[in-house]
Amino acid sequence: MLNVEIKGISFANKGAELMLHAIIAQFAERGIKARFVVEPTGPYDRRAAFGLWQKSRYIRKRINLLSPVSWLPRRFRYMFGILNESELDLVLDASGFAFGDQWSSLIAWDRLGSTIAQFRRRGVPVIVLPQALGPFLQSASAKAFAPVLEHANLVFARDDQSFEFCRKLNKSQNNLRRCPDFTNLIKGEVAADFDDEQHQTCFIPNSKMLEKRQDGDRYIEFMVSAIRLAQKAGAKPFILIHEAAADRRLTAQIQAKLEQPIAVLDPGHALQIKWIIGQSRCVISSRFHGLVSALSQAVPVLATGWSHKYHELLSDYGCEEQLIDIGKGHEEALMVLKRLITDVAFYQSQKDTISEKGQWQRKAVTEMWDEVFAQLPS
Repeated sequence: MLNVEIKGISFANKGAELMLHAIIAQFAERGIKARFVVEPTGPYDRRAAFGLWQKSRYIRKRINLLSPVSWLPRRFRYMFGILNESELDLVLDASGFAFGDQWSSLIAWDRLGSTIAQFRRRGVPVIVLPQALGPFLQSASAKAFAPVLEHANLVFARDDQSFEFCRKLNKSQNNLRRCPDFTNLIKGEVAADFDDEQHQTCFIPNSKMLEKRQDGDRYIEFMVSAIRLAQKAGAKPFILIHEAAADRRLTAQIQAKLEQPIAVLDPGHALQIKWIIGQSRCVISSRFHGLVSALSQAVPVLATGWSHKYHELLSDYGCEEQLIDIGKGHEEALMVLKRLITDVAFYQSQKDTISEKGQWQRKAVTEMWDEVFAQLPS
C-alpha cells in the first residue's frame, strides 16, 4: 500500500475539497491502494471523514511542533494514524493557487520549497497537480518556488499565463506541463434541498472579492443589482454558499439590501455543491471552482474575479467575454446577464460551446493522470 501525501488541502475551501475527492477517486478507479496523508491542520473530524492519515509535521514559526511524535515506534504511531515524512512514497501538491506574488513566500517555502530536494534525494516522486502559478516578480516568491520547479518530477500549470510565469522563472526545465483543472472528471451528489422549480439562476458570492480588490462595495452593489434583474425576469435566483463563514456574512449583506430576499442553499458538502451547480440553468460566480463546476457540466456562466486564473479558465471554455469587470460599472455587466437569461439562442450557443470545449479538457486531465501514475514506484 502506498503512502501518499496530499499538500494544500483545506476543508474551509470547497474547491480544495473537490480536488481531494478527485485525487481519491482516481486511485480507486485505477485499483491502486493508498493511505492518504495530510498535515494535521483544521478539524480532525473532517480528516477522519475522508479516512486521512496525519503526518508528524506541524510547522509554527519555522518549528515542527510534532517532531517528538516522529520518534515513537511505527506500531504506536499507526494506532493513531500518524506517519513520518520518511515513510512517504508519493507527494501530490493540490494547492490550487498558493505559489506567487499574491501569497506568503514563507508559507510556500514551508509547504514544499524547503523539503522538495530531500524528497528528490530519497527517490520520492513529487508532483504539482494542475493549479494557478505566479507571477514571480518578487524575489521572495521566486526563491520559494524555484526549488519546486527544479526538483519536482512534474509541474502542471493550469493555464497559459501560469505556464509562462514558470518558464520565465526557469527556462531549462522539462518537467513543466499545461493541464486544466482536474476536478472536471468527478460527479456531484444529489442535494435534497434543491428544487428545480425554485432554484434556477445560481449566484455564488466570494468574500475574497472584498479582500483582494479595492472596490468591494461595488461588488456587493453588483450582486444586488444582478439578483434584482433576475427576479424581475422571473429567472428564480438563489444564492449557493460555496465556502465558509466569510461567504455567509457576505450573503447576509447582500440579502439585507434586497427588497425581496432570495433562497440560500448551504449544503456544506463539495459534491452536493457541484451537483446543485450542474442542475442550475446558469451560474453567476466569483468562486473559481464554482465556475469550474458549472463549465465542466456545460452550464453557462457570468464571472467576476480577482486574478488571472478567471480569464484563463473562461478562455479555455471559449467564453471569456462572460468575464466582467465590475470596476467599469454595472450597466455592461447587467446587459450581459440579461442576455444570458432572456436570449434563448445566445444561451444555447454558450451551452454548445462550453460542452464542446469540455471534451478536450476531460481528455487532457485523463492524460495528466496517466502521466502522474507512470511516476509511481514499481
